[in-house]
Amino acid sequence: MSDEMDNMNSFDPEEEINALEEGDIIEMIGDDGETVSFIFVDALEYEGDLYLALAEPEEDDAVFFLKVEQDEAGNDVYNAPDEALEDILFKKFSEMRSGDDNEQ
Repeated sequence: MSDEMDNMNSFDPEEEINALEEGDIIEMIGDDGETVSFIFVDALEYEGDLYLALAEPEEDDAVFFLKVEQDEAGNDVYNAPDEALEDILFKKFSEMRSGDDNEQ
């Protein structure tokens, strides 16, 4: 998978991230022009940046993160964080999800 993905149907993270629900399919175009589908799991903010928690359709429990950014043309661009940041995001994600379980 590419470290940078462009969204086919660009969405405004401020307005439309709340419209996504767990299990929604997000299609993105990789650097090679190939369309790739992911399952939306959740979104989280860390140090002022927005990250999407996604899963690949074939993987049941594997979650990874993509940082939501925009290029000079205003197109949404998604970049994978480095391994150290991914570990931090996974810990925050796990805490967030276990907090959701405690509220139910």
